[in-house]
Amino acid sequence: MTAQPSTLGARERILAAAIALFMSNDVESVPVAEICRAAGVSNGSFFHHFPSKDGLALEITLALRREYWDFVLAAMEPSANAMEGVAGAIRAAFAYQRKFPERYRLSRSDDAPWMRGQDDRIRDDNAPYRNRAARWIAARAGDGELPLLLPEIYGALLFGMPHWVARNANAGATPTDFDAAEDQLVLTIQKALAPESGR
Repeated sequence: MTAQPSTLGARERILAAAIALFMSNDVESVPVAEICRAAGVSNGSFFHHFPSKDGLALEITLALRREYWDFVLAAMEPSANAMEGVAGAIRAAFAYQRKFPERYRLSRSDDAPWMRGQDDRIRDDNAPYRNRAARWIAARAGDGELPLLLPEIYGALLFGMPHWVARNANAGATPTDFDAAEDQLVLTIQKALAPESGR
C-alpha cells in the first residue's frame, strides 16, 4: 500500500487509506499503524483526527451509507411517475451493489463493534434520506399513484428488499441470478404498490 498523495490533508489521507484497507481486509485485522503508514501520517496525527479505529470505521460506514442513499434516491426522485420511480430505486440499489460490492459490504456493517451503541447517531444520519424518500412518496400518494401505507412498509419494500436479496445471494445451493432477482422484485413491488392494491 503506497502512501496517499500529500496534496490531501491528514484527515482526508487517513480516510482514503482506511477505506482502501477496510475494503480489502476485515476492519478488525487492520492495525492503526498500517493505516498511518498508508496515509503517511503519524500515530499522533491519527488520534488527533479520530478517537479510535472504531470511531474511524463508524465515520466511514456512515459516509458509505450516505453515498448509497444518494445513488438510490437520485434514481427515484426525478421521476414524476410512481411506478417508474419505484423501479428506478430498486434497480439503482442492485446497480450500486454490482458496481461497488466492497463499498456496499462495508456500509452494511450493522452488527460490527463500531456500530454498537450508535443508534442515535445512525438515526440522525439517516434522517435526511428518510425525509427525501418520504417527500417523494407523499407526493405520489397525494396524486393517487401510490397507496397510503406506513413509512416502514415503504422502507421495507423499496429499500429493504434489495438489501435482503443481496445479503442472501450466496446462501443457497447456487448463487442468485441478480438480473432475474432485480426484474422479479421490480414487478412484484410495483404490483404491491399499484393504487388498487392499497384499497
